[in-house]
Amino acid sequence: YMNELIEEVEKLKEELNNTTQVKEIKDLNKKIRKEEELLKKIEEYNKNNNEELKKEIISNPMFKEYKNKETELNLLILELNQKLKVLKDKKGCK
Repeated sequence: YMNELIEEVEKLKEELNNTTQVKEIKDLNKKIRKEEELLKKIEEYNKNNNEELKKEIISNPMFKEYKNKETELNLLILELNQKLKVLKDKKGCK
C-alpha cells in the first residue's frame, strides 16, 4: 500500500506544480524581485514595522495581486490536503 500512496502523492505534487496558480505566483515573484523600490519598502518595514510603509506596500498593485494569488494557492493546497487525507484513509494509513 505504501508504494501506491507514494505514487498518488507524487501525482498530487505534479498536479500542484502544473496549476495556473503556481505558475502565476512564480511569475509574480520574479517580477516583484525586480521592483527595487517595493523590496526596499518591505525590507524597511520588516525592520521597524512602520504602519505608513505597510499601507504603501499593501496598496502596491503587484503586491496586491501576489497576495491574491497566494491566497488562491493556499486554498488549492487545502484542497490537495483533503485529497491526501482521503487517500490515506482508503489505504488505512495513520
